Amino acid sequence: MRIAAVVEDLLTYSRIDSMAAGAGATLVRVDEPSELPSPSDVELVVVDWGSRRPGWADQLATWRSRPGVARLILFGPHVDLDAHADARASGLGPMWARSRLMRDLPALIG
Repeated sequence: MRIAAVVEDLLTYSRIDSMAAGAGATLVRVDEPSELPSPSDVELVVVDWGSRRPGWADQLATWRSRPGVARLILFGPHVDLDAHADARASGLGPMWARSRLMRDLPALIG
């Protein structure tokens, strides 16, 4: 499986990387959604929505409109109610809690 991650926090990224490596997946990290590979080049994209910056929702919507089959998962702190609301309002949500991503990621990539 090919995975892309928009994740600034290196601890979170290292956990995702470890799970990906353990499942034999390939993981690429980018700094912002505009740098994501084509949706046809990856099967899964995870985005730390808690670290979002202005313009990310538009960049992800544009990315999603391109041909391909990649699954997009936004995640962040479960207590960040603004991030949850922004994810839904942008049409990209719902946002997963970081703990859910860490719990369910092995099944998604395994």
